[in-house]
Amino acid sequence: MRWRKPFDLSNILLAASLIVVAAGPFDAVTAKAASPKAGQFRAACVKVDITPETPQWLQGYGPRQSTGVHDRIYHRIAALDDGTTTFYLVSTDICTISPSFYDDFCEKLEREAGIPSGNIWWSTTHTHSAPHVGPQDMGRLFVSTLGDRFSIKHDTAYWASVADKLASGIKEARSRLEPARLGIVSSTAAANVNRRQRRADGRIVLGVNPDGPADRQLGVFRLARPDGTLIGLIANYTIHGTSLGGGNRLISGDVPGFASQFVERATGVPALLINGAEGNVAPLHSVGSNIEDPRLAEYDALLGERILAANAALKETAADVTLRLGKTVVETPRKAGLGWVDALAEYSSTSADGTHQVRVPVYSLTINSDTVIWAAPLELFSEISLNIREASPFANTFYFGLTNGSLLYLPTKAAFAEGGYEPNVSPFTDGAEADFTSAVTQYLRQLKNAL
Repeated sequence: MRWRKPFDLSNILLAASLIVVAAGPFDAVTAKAASPKAGQFRAACVKVDITPETPQWLQGYGPRQSTGVHDRIYHRIAALDDGTTTFYLVSTDICTISPSFYDDFCEKLEREAGIPSGNIWWSTTHTHSAPHVGPQDMGRLFVSTLGDRFSIKHDTAYWASVADKLASGIKEARSRLEPARLGIVSSTAAANVNRRQRRADGRIVLGVNPDGPADRQLGVFRLARPDGTLIGLIANYTIHGTSLGGGNRLISGDVPGFASQFVERATGVPALLINGAEGNVAPLHSVGSNIEDPRLAEYDALLGERILAANAALKETAADVTLRLGKTVVETPRKAGLGWVDALAEYSSTSADGTHQVRVPVYSLTINSDTVIWAAPLELFSEISLNIREASPFANTFYFGLTNGSLLYLPTKAAFAEGGYEPNVSPFTDGAEADFTSAVTQYLRQLKNAL
């Protein structure tokens, strides 16, 4: 099938003139960042179009190449600066990135721009109607399980374009930092559902399990100027980007992209959607290949309007903001008989008794004394995130999943006993839930005690 792309005015204008879209007017005079003062909080948000102009292999189902574009995809970048630490949060409308690709990107940007690697979190929305970016490091370990999904030849030129545009976007965000205020609120949204369905024969399949656990917390972070006008919004919600099925061949941001663009149309500023513990959580409505299914429009209300309502309910914002970045590593046994790849050597270790282990980096951002965001390169099961939040000593606790790569699924012990897709493509053992929950909970307590 020939490459098909919609020819409407908005797409033509975007392709012709839009590389970086920033909140607020931009020209050569306003491009320079406001001079920081000690302790003054500053922020900026930038949106960069990364829609491919040629067919790409889409990730997440069987091999299929895109034939056109339904909705454009983007990097959305938020920069936060407290006068001491500058933190960059990225939400990208692609399925996943390789941990090695993230590491290489950060090392190159640090050399070029002096931005420390640990100050960049690159999250992906996990839409299955967009490419994966970077070598298939983890996929190679599960060829026998996933079959020909990883037999495709990716477009490395597109990978390079994605990385180059992200580097430019981060530099642009740094240049546009301006005095700001931050507001944080926790709400809920009912746009998702547990997907581990038990069939009559007892088998667990990917379907709908309305009685199963799903993390429905909606976190919203408002970045605003001192006069109250918006710079950008960050929303944290748990949902697989799979409302569109394997038959769809049009590039799309799926539910995360739909929600972001709905909020952007209403506010006029970039809206980052950061995924949560979506390992066993699907969108409420899945429409297969019917991209015209009217149920897709329901996500405007199910998620988009909930983000807007949470923002509207935010009554307090603060200019006095302190950011503290941290990192720990959780080691837990690797699945027996599973090999490893050299590109991920730093994500593997061997214990004193000879057990091969996976080393999972856990990143943290503490905001003042009441809020912590922790992140990991995982498709985590919701129960684990919920239990860690319940045990957290912070008033506000948020989990940012699929951040800085993907080490695939970390299921619960019960899920390993039940079987099904996710445990079959997990590099972990049934002890990972306990190891991970204990280690992260202890780490959050250490962060709180250090304040």
